[in-house]
Amino acid sequence: MGRSAPRGGEPVDSSPTASASPHTLGVRAVQDHLMETLRTWIGLPRSATVQVPELPAPLATRLLGIEEFENPHRDQWGCWEASFSEAFRNGTLWVPAVDEWVAERRREFAGRVSIEALWPDSRPFVMCLTHDVDLISHDLTPGQALRRIRGAFTPSPGDRGRRLARLERLGRAIAKPLFHGMRSAPSTMRTLDRALTLEREYGVTASYFFTVYPPVRRSPYDCVYKMSDRCAFQGRPARVGDVVRTLFAEGFDVGLHPSYETARDWEGIAVEKRVLEDVLGVRITTTRQHYLHWDIRLTPTAHARAGLTADSTAGFNRNIGLRFGTSLPFFLFDLEAHQRVDVLEVPLVVQEGALFGANSLELDAASAVRVVKDLIDRIAAVQGVVTLLFHPHSFADEVYVSLYRWCVEYGLHRGAWFASVRDIDRWWRARAKRLAET
Repeated sequence: MGRSAPRGGEPVDSSPTASASPHTLGVRAVQDHLMETLRTWIGLPRSATVQVPELPAPLATRLLGIEEFENPHRDQWGCWEASFSEAFRNGTLWVPAVDEWVAERRREFAGRVSIEALWPDSRPFVMCLTHDVDLISHDLTPGQALRRIRGAFTPSPGDRGRRLARLERLGRAIAKPLFHGMRSAPSTMRTLDRALTLEREYGVTASYFFTVYPPVRRSPYDCVYKMSDRCAFQGRPARVGDVVRTLFAEGFDVGLHPSYETARDWEGIAVEKRVLEDVLGVRITTTRQHYLHWDIRLTPTAHARAGLTADSTAGFNRNIGLRFGTSLPFFLFDLEAHQRVDVLEVPLVVQEGALFGANSLELDAASAVRVVKDLIDRIAAVQGVVTLLFHPHSFADEVYVSLYRWCVEYGLHRGAWFASVRDIDRWWRARAKRLAET
């Protein structure tokens, strides 16, 4: 999901992490990993005789995620939020600080050696459109309503000892189908249909992350549709599995949106991945965790063990910006095992709910455009990747539709390469291979 959520929890631990950083950065495996990351970002062939520059320690610390690795504090949903970070406190959360440093190095090397372009056809930057499919429709089937009610009884970290929490959830679970209505085949006209129509209109691609109703370890935050559930897609009777197959057949990236509890459970991810693969008949390679529930110590390794190759979870629920100081794709590093994790991270930069949510940035439509434009401009200036998340159920609101249109049109105007997470993963790995072989 990755929706914005109410504030809560104990005071933030703002203690510095610098004391452990020098030791961590001094480990040879970490140095080698940073060196290879920089070589790829700059576009230096392995045969180049020039020395790869060393990333300054503050930027390296941010890129490696040392702060959130060492600080155990999480919000009531188990997530690392923007307000916990040093970048939030020093005002650089919306600044691609790592990318700016790398861009300067690229300019320096361009006059001395032959470096490879970052993107196909030397495109100036990338727009990566993504959708977490939390709801097929605002209406529910009777089965979905029942699953939601059952889920309301499940304990969750967000309860934080509140005795009435489950009763409150139960009330909301009962109220939702009464307010929106129940249908034997809910229509996707104001959700998936609208997203797909816009992308067809502009000729752009996107990643659609579908959830699989978890067979075990369910949480009250999980989505409640199943691949066999009925719906009305593009005005015709269908099953959710038919929707998934249609999107894939049209060239869209179909990825997995693993359930909340799988953030630390690779076997759970693998089970859900197989369900989606059985529907499509092809291997699933891309992912984003539901609720952005992602643990830097465990989730990347869980993705790798489950056979996923690219993730786009590293963002925020209640703010926007650069969690690791970069918008560029990169491989995360396991600081305990001292080894690279073979899952490409495509950082999430903007989530629509964080812009407008009453418990988030609380922007109006005009302010949201200004904020997003400024971030796009900053990232375009360093040839980065603007990864946007718009949930399909947001398209029921014209404010979100208007902002999405503006983002796509602005990206087209500026000559961006529109690529899915799958496209970026394939391009980046092929590019890295070329650099290693030349």
